[in-house]
Amino acid sequence: MEQGSSNQEEGTPYAPPRADLSEKPLQPEALIDTGALTKWAVRFLYADMAMAAVAVISGLLEYRLLTRLRDGVALSDQVIEANGLRQGVIGLVQTLVLLTAMILVARWIHRANQNCRRLGAADMRFTPGWAVGWYFIPLLSMWKPYQAMKEIWRASAAPADWRRQPTPMLMPVWWGMWLLSLALGSGIMQLARHANSVNDYLLLGQVTLAADFLEMPLAFALIILVRRIHAMQHSGVASIGQPWAANRTA
Repeated sequence: MEQGSSNQEEGTPYAPPRADLSEKPLQPEALIDTGALTKWAVRFLYADMAMAAVAVISGLLEYRLLTRLRDGVALSDQVIEANGLRQGVIGLVQTLVLLTAMILVARWIHRANQNCRRLGAADMRFTPGWAVGWYFIPLLSMWKPYQAMKEIWRASAAPADWRRQPTPMLMPVWWGMWLLSLALGSGIMQLARHANSVNDYLLLGQVTLAADFLEMPLAFALIILVRRIHAMQHSGVASIGQPWAANRTA
């Protein structure tokens, strides 16, 4: 009597059933819901604008005080100390708000780039990680993040034909203000390091006021870009019937 089945010869490996006959086609990957992240990023950008306005008012008060000192007006130690305390507290809060806004915007850029790919944009030059990472690379940070942001805009507007999409004039205006703010920030650090006289502090105050003034339209321009990109991606989701990922809202 022969051992084994008549249709399974000795040494022949067992072939499992073909899975492709019963598997369902893979569904497109759900998009990351950036609704909550967009809201928080916008809120902190507005808070950054508010703190910049407060810093401008406080800076003008300090500039007036320094002008009086330069002109020989005698001021009490209490007045000078109160000015320093006010400026210190406002500067600390402003820095914390700005850092929080930057972290939220960085996360938003990363997820917006991911969503462009999930909407169907092919062959994008910038990965989600490098769309953020280029901000921290010296010299290349002068233009690479701008190119990544333009790519996100184009891919959000029309994922299937993103290379041919235009970008708004607001984009280079925003980036120009960003580069100017970096230059002013560098100037502030250099002046603060070498300030020894009242005139030095007056110049420092002028540059700081310029930076705080610039922060308001800069943040507002970014708010507009973030909201419009989010709206385009939301519209793209609706048009293709693509679901949002349920657990990625923050």
